[in-house]
Amino acid sequence: MVRQIASRLFYAIVILLGVILVVSSLVKLVPGDPVDVLAAGNPAMTVADMEVLRERMGLNRSVPEQFVAYLGQAVQGDLGTSIRQGVPVMTLILERLPATVELALWAVVLASVIAIPLGVLTALKRGTWVDYVGTFVAVLGVSMPGFLLAVLMILWFSVELRWLPASGYRGSALAAFGQAIIERDPAVFWNAFRYFILPAISLAFVMIAVNARLIRSAMLEVLEQDYITFAAAKGVPGFVIVIRHALRNALLPVVTIVGLQLGALLSGTVVIETVFAWPGIGRLAVDAIHVRDYPVIQAVVLVSALLFIVINLVVDGLYRVIDPRVRDD
Repeated sequence: MVRQIASRLFYAIVILLGVILVVSSLVKLVPGDPVDVLAAGNPAMTVADMEVLRERMGLNRSVPEQFVAYLGQAVQGDLGTSIRQGVPVMTLILERLPATVELALWAVVLASVIAIPLGVLTALKRGTWVDYVGTFVAVLGVSMPGFLLAVLMILWFSVELRWLPASGYRGSALAAFGQAIIERDPAVFWNAFRYFILPAISLAFVMIAVNARLIRSAMLEVLEQDYITFAAAKGVPGFVIVIRHALRNALLPVVTIVGLQLGALLSGTVVIETVFAWPGIGRLAVDAIHVRDYPVIQAVVLVSALLFIVINLVVDGLYRVIDPRVRDD
């Protein structure tokens, strides 16, 4: 066990080093640099001032030198200072990351609550109208881009019906839930949670389609196994067979895909955060790219990669909880 954990941690460190090296190299290929952007907004800056500023920022160093310097700072928890805002990058990440994480969690919860029953139901009702409706939902979810669904929901639920806000963020819904319990006022939770509904649905729609079909396929395969037939012959109730025996064994591939989806959501909510003016790390990355804020770009990619790796390690651990037969090679 210790050897397996050490091996996985070693590979994780290698991946992080590779991510830092690639990002350090790619951002230098973008035309212009942060000094050019700053000079455009400050006509009084001379060429000599620009060179001094490049030297101070370390932009004149080679890629290997910048990589080693950045790596040494990152190990100490220093991800640099934002060129545009002049504050530590870690401060910006910690301010924006909770909004992205909570939005991703709500999207995963929503997708799981809908996809698992839908996948089980379509498997049990194979070939019926229920199965056909599930297939339609799956095709629609995979075919429709998230940003298009987001715009359509804004036009309908925000502009036409005025039920939900079109954009914005009013703090953590989870924190508001605890406060609502203490104050015994559901409005406290609703005032924060309603800002999560449209962006969470936009992110969850594709996940619902994919996961429902995955669960359906896994359930159909499990239901044909001999131990399911044996349990039915023993007189085990159908509900127990479906939930305890079939679904439990069908969840293993679902856990894998959900882990990957959660990692993708944490690092890839750029479009949805832009559409809904969501103050997450995706929007932070877009703003940093516009002004060539290299430290912020590198930090966002590094944090996203780290979260992705951690989630995959957690998924590996869940394998043993769901199916004790699974053993690491």
